Amino acid sequence: MQVEVSIHELLAAAREAVKSDYIKGESILCETRYHLDTHYMVEMELLENDNRLGENGNYIRKFLTEPEYLPILQKQEKHLIKIKRQAIVQKGNLRYIPPPDRLDRRRERDIL
Repeated sequence: MQVEVSIHELLAAAREAVKSDYIKGESILCETRYHLDTHYMVEMELLENDNRLGENGNYIRKFLTEPEYLPILQKQEKHLIKIKRQAIVQKGNLRYIPPPDRLDRRRERDIL
């Protein structure tokens, strides 16, 4: 199996190795990333305290299954979190996609 790794991922892994990474949550190369049912990677900033995710202001990375992703999008819509970066996970490879708010702005531009 060949795994593609972006420069962003290499830098994140290097920061994690020297314990200087500001992102809480899962490591960029964690085991969850390679599970067959993992479909998304989301990096988000918490705008409110959340018992499951952490405190306001924390920057968190999560690898998510399809059912886990929908509640994250709902939290974004309620302004409880701000998705900063997201990717589709395919066999452990990350395919970065624009955060939901950028997709919404792009759709508005196309409609107007």
